[in-house]
Amino acid sequence: MILVANGCSHTAGAEITYPMERACYHKAWPKHLCDLLQFEHCNLSDSGASAHRIVRTTMRYILDQFKQKKNLRDHFFIIMWPGMHRDELHVPKNATDDEKEMFYDDDWLPLIVGNDESYKSHFSHRFYTYYKSWVVCGENVKRQMDYLHHIILLQNFFIMYKIKYLFWNAAHSPVDFNDNHLKGYSGLIFKKNYPFIQDVNQSFTVLMKNNNQKISEYSMASGFSSHYDEKAQVWFANYLYEYINSHTLLS
Repeated sequence: MILVANGCSHTAGAEITYPMERACYHKAWPKHLCDLLQFEHCNLSDSGASAHRIVRTTMRYILDQFKQKKNLRDHFFIIMWPGMHRDELHVPKNATDDEKEMFYDDDWLPLIVGNDESYKSHFSHRFYTYYKSWVVCGENVKRQMDYLHHIILLQNFFIMYKIKYLFWNAAHSPVDFNDNHLKGYSGLIFKKNYPFIQDVNQSFTVLMKNNNQKISEYSMASGFSSHYDEKAQVWFANYLYEYINSHTLLS
């Protein structure tokens, strides 16, 4: 079996070994979980990832497997969804060198609400103007709907092809299903494989905090103070291992 993980910095293992580290896949919780399950390991995550990036890179992986005539029923996907206040922009080849410093995946630019100063110092006027309009005009209900559409698209694809999967929240539960525009969406989520979409206490960061897991010293040094050390990664891997086995997600 192959475990394929995708998510943001909390799945990539950011800042486990040095400050501002984007990823440390061999020390992050997906690798430790693979060791427990005795699965092969593939981590598609990257720091700053949005739901759009998760779907884009997961689908690219799946399409590559199809092209090679691989059997996806021997895969187990774990997706840790980030917050909804993120997106990405496909950038043309004439980007400036400063803009390219912000790229991931060669020509994609992560967009994150709250990164104003960083983007202002790196972006040309055209991209900074786009970023500001995205922040200002990003109406909350639409963001929630877009976020849910990404989740449902990937969920239904997995179900259609009988691919094993588990969805989890990285930091919080972002969706207000009581909003008039979102009523009925909750019924579209297959709860066995996304059990805690609305449970803040079961999100990765809250679980870590409530169980006294430690922030990495390198994350403290960088000022992010949000990324966990390797012992915490091992703890979460064991937590997921018990959950997966007790809920027969691999049968």
